Amino acid sequence: MFETPVDTLLLWMALGAVAVAVLGVVGNVPTTAPPDAAGMAATIDEVTTSPSGSVRRRPVAAESWRLDGRRLELRNDGGTAHARLTRRAVPVGTGPLSHVLSEGAPGQVFTSPTAFKRAVRRGAAATDGWRPAPDRLTVRHVVWRGIDVTLVG
Repeated sequence: MFETPVDTLLLWMALGAVAVAVLGVVGNVPTTAPPDAAGMAATIDEVTTSPSGSVRRRPVAAESWRLDGRRLELRNDGGTAHARLTRRAVPVGTGPLSHVLSEGAPGQVFTSPTAFKRAVRRGAAATDGWRPAPDRLTVRHVVWRGIDVTLVG
């Protein structure tokens, strides 16, 4: 009556193994949701198709981002999200384009439309890879002397 059945030890070992496996799975579950790349792409597309001078700012819930012409990628602890843009957009880092993105007209920053066009081409060709994401992403549609571009940064 007080004897321990042999299979009880095996049962406890099996339960312990299952508990360790469940703990391992739960420990690897992301703590945050993946970023909203589709919503960000919709914002960029909205500004791209809006009149010149349109500006939108949107909070970013991502640690890093990458914009490669018509493909936007956002990444955080919850994963990586991708979205396609309807038209091309130019990522902006530091430099003269960042002044146009944040506040100024291209004529205040660049000496000629050719210089502005060169800066836009350099920005579009830059493959910096992943960049740290800002707290707020700014999107601006600029048309200046025949150059029509959407800046994102």
